[in-house]
Amino acid sequence: MAADANAAANSRAEAAAAAREKAAAAQNLAAEKAARLKQEKEAASAASAAREAKAKQAAKTVEKSKKSTTISLFGLGGNNADTVSISAPPQKQQPSPAKPTAPSGVPTISGWRLTGDGSISGRISGSPNFRDGEQVTTSQIVQGRIESGSVVKTGSGSRYFLA
Repeated sequence: MAADANAAANSRAEAAAAAREKAAAAQNLAAEKAARLKQEKEAASAASAAREAKAKQAAKTVEKSKKSTTISLFGLGGNNADTVSISAPPQKQQPSPAKPTAPSGVPTISGWRLTGDGSISGRISGSPNFRDGEQVTTSQIVQGRIESGSVVKTGSGSRYFLA
């Protein structure tokens, strides 16, 4: 019986040793898994920090950049792939102011100047009384604004368009 008791004790001791080994192995496995998770977490955190730093740098670069001309590489050179086109911003086209014209039957004085006595001197056109381009001096202006594009009236009643 003593032999049976020794065998049972040895068996229990072996089972306990095996259990301790199994527990130690499980503990080592858990420690390795925790270390791997910690490394992965640190790597993810470092990658996130790098992305944030890169995004901040990009934002700073965009803030510092000036607006510039657009360079289009597509569609403007026909089928020639080597064509580079630089397009400037479109310029607003301002309508040219319409030049006033003389009313029907009113002679025009161009290249005019106001004289000291309030009359106008210049070259006349469209008058039945003078040749086109002839130098004339009117009588004193009594009505109208003395400026280009307006009609004035003289003391004698004649009307002229100032060009």
